[in-house]
Amino acid sequence: MARFFLPRKNITERRGAIEGRELEHLRRVLRLGPGDPITVFDDAGWEHEAIIRSLDAHSAEIEILRSFQAERESTLKLTLAVGLTKGDKMDFVVEKATELGVHAIVPFVSTYTVPKLDGRKIAQRGERWQKIALAAAKQCGRTRMPEISPLCDFAAMVGLTTDPLKLLFWEKETRQTLRQVHAAEPAARSIFLAVGAEGGFSDPEADLAQKRGFKPIRLGRRILRAETAALTGAALVQFLWGDLG
Repeated sequence: MARFFLPRKNITERRGAIEGRELEHLRRVLRLGPGDPITVFDDAGWEHEAIIRSLDAHSAEIEILRSFQAERESTLKLTLAVGLTKGDKMDFVVEKATELGVHAIVPFVSTYTVPKLDGRKIAQRGERWQKIALAAAKQCGRTRMPEISPLCDFAAMVGLTTDPLKLLFWEKETRQTLRQVHAAEPAARSIFLAVGAEGGFSDPEADLAQKRGFKPIRLGRRILRAETAALTGAALVQFLWGDLG
């Protein structure tokens, strides 16, 4: 059954109004109309079985038949901070991180970041990532979309988190592994994971992160591409602390 995102503010009792891009997808792509059953999910974690009652160019009016919490969200609040990568690699990371159940995504620039974006391009990228996250959430059955923060610099990124467990995947770390951190803190329910762009992190950046409470972690013996490291890290953290295990 087709799934659509419907903000809670657009729901009144057992009625709802689908508008904007979701309406265009419903009308022009799927060609649905009055009488067709659909599923909608809101921004409060609820899923609703509904039926389209009326449709015009401005909205699709629906009647909600049944509401429930689908219990598909991870038990772990995982924030993934990702260094801005070249080309469309970040699009891929946003899509797959959403599927992996990441709670929030924080894109940042650092010493080795290659793309140099102006304000207009930054805004365009942010809008694109929101669309990608929505499509991925609809596809994988999530009832919440990850929050995607505005692009920030490295210093701001390491300073914005209050999560009790903060991890930094750094290729120069030789002592501490993810398994060791899990053994020491197996009950963590909120984790902030930072992964660099192409080239990883500079020594000063790694030092600053550690001063802010980040634990540097090595991720095996091989050098991974930035997008591979980000998604591997998210999957491993979800396996150890979240709901993939």
